[in-house]
Amino acid sequence: MKEKYHKSIVNGVKSNNFPRVPVDYGYRDSTNFWYTKFSKPISEKIPAKDGDVKSVMYAADRIDPEIKFTEGACAKLVKILRVFLKMALTQMVNIAREENITLIDEAALDIINDKRRKEKKK
Repeated sequence: MKEKYHKSIVNGVKSNNFPRVPVDYGYRDSTNFWYTKFSKPISEKIPAKDGDVKSVMYAADRIDPEIKFTEGACAKLVKILRVFLKMALTQMVNIAREENITLIDEAALDIINDKRRKEKKK
């Protein structure tokens, strides 16, 4: 691979340093999908990877059968990455047990998140 193409891949691809190859399928870096048909490449933004409420509710229901989450509370947790979701839900359930909360709705979630933030600052 030519040095300038290697540097462009490592430092971030731009349309002026994309290799001139007959590509009609494309190349994906962390933020864009690049494609071209023997001309200057065009980039398309990659959509954000959000989960859905049903998958969060499924994970939340499996943590503790006694503590339930409402759909509104789960909608606030959709942005949590899947790899961290179980850990975050487990922390929330533990705090809910301490506070004697059996149904976590939006208001209870705000209380739990405030307590989690205070614990992080320690």
